[in-house]
Amino acid sequence: MNILDRYLLREYLKAFFVGLLFFIALVIIVRLLDKDIKKFDDGVAYMTAVKIVLFQAPRRIMEVVPVAAFVAIFFVLGKMIQTSEFTAMKASGISVYRLLTPVLIVTLFICGLFALFYNRVAAPAFHEANLLQNKVKPRYGRNIVFKGKNNRIFYSQRIVLDDRKIQRFTIYKYDPEGELAHVTFAKSATWTPTQWKLTDGYIRHFEKGVEVGYEAFDTYAIERYEDPARFIGSEKDTRAMTMKELREQITYKQAAGQISRKEQVKLYHLTAYPFAAVVVVMLGAPIAIRFGRSGFFAGLVIAFFLSFVYWALSFATFQGLSESGKLHPFLASWGPNILYAVVGGIMIWRTPK
Repeated sequence: MNILDRYLLREYLKAFFVGLLFFIALVIIVRLLDKDIKKFDDGVAYMTAVKIVLFQAPRRIMEVVPVAAFVAIFFVLGKMIQTSEFTAMKASGISVYRLLTPVLIVTLFICGLFALFYNRVAAPAFHEANLLQNKVKPRYGRNIVFKGKNNRIFYSQRIVLDDRKIQRFTIYKYDPEGELAHVTFAKSATWTPTQWKLTDGYIRHFEKGVEVGYEAFDTYAIERYEDPARFIGSEKDTRAMTMKELREQITYKQAAGQISRKEQVKLYHLTAYPFAAVVVVMLGAPIAIRFGRSGFFAGLVIAFFLSFVYWALSFATFQGLSESGKLHPFLASWGPNILYAVVGGIMIWRTPK
């Protein structure tokens, strides 16, 4: 690394971290402590509300990382053009590619760190915020139908998670052809880590839609794969799941024949979004070079507009299409990155050398 690389990276990282701290403070003070706190009811203590929004802050921080990178590269290159440093570099034979390479490498490294931060810190913190925000979480449910693994459908008249009890529990078992094979009913049920424990019930056996057998039982145990919390929807919010938890959720839902598009989109989003900073650097650099001397603020407006379009594609359009089944989750999450990387690459290639 030569003197020029160190100088450029020093200026870029300085601008990046100053911008990041500014946007973090802005998010916490304006969005979280002002806007979000107003959403809470009067019964929520102020300090509890503050804890909630601070636990939400790491996820909000992830939203401003690409913005900080974009502003940093735009202002650093814009300043170098206005002071003729960029012209001197070109005159000495340094190409735009050579100039931007160390910046992109460092940004990629920063993105990797923030991807780890997103997975290990932001997601668990957001879950803690949900736990505080939903003090009275769903702990019981009535008349619930749930599709589980191994072609089983569950009906529970009443389930109480804290007491680990279910009233009037019915399990419908289907064969691979979709025909009803067994109906298991119990007046009450509880569960262990591996089994459903059924009490005072019966099992009806079917073949080709015709009942062929019946047996009553006082107690009966069958294997359990389902988390009872899933029955009443009190499992984690996908935004609060780590990559490992999302993979486990996807595996479970696929094995149970349930739709897992939402979890798949979120899993790919966890890997794609942190690397948006590299994309916006590729986008912001050529615009800063073109508008740095004659129309700096015009270029800034254009770049912000393109960045806004990126977020609209990423969150509103592509992910919505994917969750509705019209676009593969990988394309929904990585598509905006790929599209804008191509656009940024073409703009850098066409930048005057």
